[in-house]
Amino acid sequence: MSGTQTFTTQTGTFSYSISEGENGETIYDLSRVFQDGALPVGAIVIHPDYNPFPEVPGLLNVQFGKGGPERDERTDVPMLGAELEAAFIIGHQLVNPADLDVDPEGEEKESAPKVRFLRGALRAAATEVKSPSTVASKATFLAVQDLVTELVKIYRADKATAKREAKYGKHLDTQRAEVLAPQIKEVDDLIKALQLKKAQLTEKLNGYKTA
Repeated sequence: MSGTQTFTTQTGTFSYSISEGENGETIYDLSRVFQDGALPVGAIVIHPDYNPFPEVPGLLNVQFGKGGPERDERTDVPMLGAELEAAFIIGHQLVNPADLDVDPEGEEKESAPKVRFLRGALRAAATEVKSPSTVASKATFLAVQDLVTELVKIYRADKATAKREAKYGKHLDTQRAEVLAPQIKEVDDLIKALQLKKAQLTEKLNGYKTA
């Protein structure tokens, strides 16, 4: 996908452009489209689960804003809140793209499936950084859920996603190594201790045999 694309949610129409982050993240720069033109509203970043060894396979991390994992490291935090005093959506959400898969043998639903996450985990604030945050209102939650659902659909349909995910996987390999290295050291130390214990017991056993 290239250039500027658009999609429409219950909130309105958004345009977006895609770029790639340093580690293979997919960055969506968003603008809200009005009759008089488009206004930038921030960015949303999507990439595979950031956990080196995730408990649930296949999850996607949806990060609100560009930059690092901490709020103070973020820029272009998206303005998606329904209330002026809580316009900026902060933090991130782990979502399961499988939520969007429709079971052909299942009961027909009145509405299209959406990605699921807890409203209580969605935070909003008056500014990008520093200001206190609060749980997003129901109106904001529904608007963000609709938007994230559309972006996850776009992410899955993008032919470049597999290549980006492979790059992000290599980024995680470094973290996996950092997790495994001390575990290996711990096992190695245990082996040495057991070898010493075995030698001590063998020495005692040999003493009984020669007595």
